[in-house]
Amino acid sequence: MTLRPRSGGLWWIYAVLPVVLLLSVSCGRKGPPLTPRAVVPGVVEGLRVEPREAGILLSWTRPARNEDGSPLTDLLEFRLLRATGPLRGPVVQASAFAPLATVRADRPENAAVQGSLYVYRDDAAGQGLAMGRQYRYRIQAVNREGAAGPPSAEAVVDLVPAPAPPGAVSAAPDDGTVTLEWTAPSPESRTDAPPVRGYNVYRGVGPGVYGMQPANATPQTATRFRDTGVQNETTYYYIVRSVTGDRPPWRESADSPEVSATPRDLVPPAPPRGLVAVPGAGAVALAWDANAEADLLGYVVYRREPPHLVPVRLTETPIGRTTFTDGTIRPGATYLYAVTAVDRSTRRNESAPSEEIGVTLP
Repeated sequence: MTLRPRSGGLWWIYAVLPVVLLLSVSCGRKGPPLTPRAVVPGVVEGLRVEPREAGILLSWTRPARNEDGSPLTDLLEFRLLRATGPLRGPVVQASAFAPLATVRADRPENAAVQGSLYVYRDDAAGQGLAMGRQYRYRIQAVNREGAAGPPSAEAVVDLVPAPAPPGAVSAAPDDGTVTLEWTAPSPESRTDAPPVRGYNVYRGVGPGVYGMQPANATPQTATRFRDTGVQNETTYYYIVRSVTGDRPPWRESADSPEVSATPRDLVPPAPPRGLVAVPGAGAVALAWDANAEADLLGYVVYRREPPHLVPVRLTETPIGRTTFTDGTIRPGATYLYAVTAVDRSTRRNESAPSEEIGVTLP
């Protein structure tokens, strides 16, 4: 393309302007390249500590996401950190935490895993921890690149001598409840035991297997506990532990003797109401109002023929409907009918009979 001069020398401006624009775009400020931010695991949640004998149980939940919110798919291990100090010493600084142990994320040899829950026991390799000390813990998740996530929230426990366990534990089942009673430990059982501040009740659905949380929300000061968090026809197993300490996590005793109980439905339905009997050709038709119980199984129909005092059961098993036709009648006979209600419990609780209704056949 050939540029021809125009008046005022504008051809020079048209020729130079594209070059200036190009230089202004390409001459931006240069600097060192930005280093991409490393993806690290998210913070470990749910860290709990619980003193047990001469050790401390740590439990925590496996994180599912990285710190940036992306799925955590390359978790390698957990780093356990611990700091110790006097029971009522100054606040522990972050620099005081030292490595305690490493727990592999998959199939660890030094911890138990149930689903996403990990449990580790700190007991100085079986030698037992020092009593009268305060122990603080934090945990970090580490991925396969070696990048560690932020430390978890701090968990603190005072390790003091355990109290003596309670004795003479008993469990009495009832409808939807189990009532436990026990005796306080005698002062002579442990001369070095601290004073008992209360009791924790643990419930399980198998012998020797209990959750980490007691059935009671706070330590029981009484030696009696009514457990309402149960279902009928299920056998539950219980232990009770004495509790001491100024704050949770409480220092607990060894387990009491185990007891078991099976709550059962002992309450029968209400007697059916509104029974009517209508004689017909060779049969008597019965009808009544439905019961309102949620666990109702059905109804049983009875018939009595005076002067007999003992009624005869006309339905072999409970029926689910509120009508029945009796076709086993004799002309000229007088019959008295009654109906009972039966629930679904294993006991098959049966109500008292309804009001008797008499019918005399022609």
